Amino acid sequence: MSIEVQSISKTFGTFRALDDVSLTVETGELVALLGPSGSGKTTLLRIIGGLEAPDPGSGSIRFYNEDVANRHVSQRGVGFVFQHYALFRHMTVFENVAFGLRVKPRKERPGKDAIREKVHELLRLVQLDGLAARYPHQLSGGQRQRVALARALAVEPRVLLLDEPFGALDARVRKELRAWLRRLHDEIHVTTVFVTHDQDEALEVADRIVVMHEGRIEQIGTPDEVFHNPASEFVMHFLGEVNTFHGRVDSGVVQFHAIEIPLAEPEQNGIAGDARVFIRPHDVTIDTKSSTSPALEARVLRVHGAGPVVRVHLLTSNQQELMSEISQERFATMELEVGTTVYVRPRHVRVFAGGR
Repeated sequence: MSIEVQSISKTFGTFRALDDVSLTVETGELVALLGPSGSGKTTLLRIIGGLEAPDPGSGSIRFYNEDVANRHVSQRGVGFVFQHYALFRHMTVFENVAFGLRVKPRKERPGKDAIREKVHELLRLVQLDGLAARYPHQLSGGQRQRVALARALAVEPRVLLLDEPFGALDARVRKELRAWLRRLHDEIHVTTVFVTHDQDEALEVADRIVVMHEGRIEQIGTPDEVFHNPASEFVMHFLGEVNTFHGRVDSGVVQFHAIEIPLAEPEQNGIAGDARVFIRPHDVTIDTKSSTSPALEARVLRVHGAGPVVRVHLLTSNQQELMSEISQERFATMELEVGTTVYVRPRHVRVFAGGR
């Protein structure tokens, strides 16, 4: 079941939440709407589901080439999972999952045995089959969210919409559930759109990411595409920490401070003149000894060694702060401490046209 949104706009008073947005989600695809608060991602999700109406005169919303813009939410075949579960507290896990099946019109409603079989099948799918008799207050947050997902799947939705599904959970449970959601999607292949402001979540779970900003789509691409080839400075900044410099580009070579680096990507080679230079911390190499290669001299401000990588805060000789990430193994050989002089060389840069 593909989703096609064409030229959709939405205003709330004087605030333009969506500005001529178009998007296609392919059948069986899992797409993340990623962006900061106010970027329009939840509004777009709610319009797809029928919980909000687009502005009069907006374009179409189609599910598998059927125009659903004027259909009520109950007629779109959509399953919803929200941040705060929305489970019925007075119902058991079994009854929560069965609810959508039991309220179907009489002609479409399965029999008791079919409902029981379907519910237990779904609880096995979300790894909660042994908890069917419990109530929501007897479950952890992660378990409640899996019940909510099973309930959404019970009615066999054509489209599954998830709005910040793990936003109310702690970091460890979030990480576990996003890996679980990816495995689940690979098994059931329901066309899915989920909203998140968590970059790591989108990069790990989604087939494609739609990066949104101020009611518009900044970039659509696979996780690798949006992270390694950001289409704008906003995407570069939003998808992880980055060091920023001012420089110049001449004949496909970027120059900043004492460093010159050839630009590798073809789309970067059309840039000339003043430019902003972006370097991810993991692309910043540091050495304690000088060499003949051009490098930025800097001194160590702080060292954070807890975690899989060591984060080194640096201050260059021209008083610019930057961040480097190095492996624990490399750090163990360097004898770095606050005040140590190091020499900085970037491995990879991204450049956007424009000066200060």
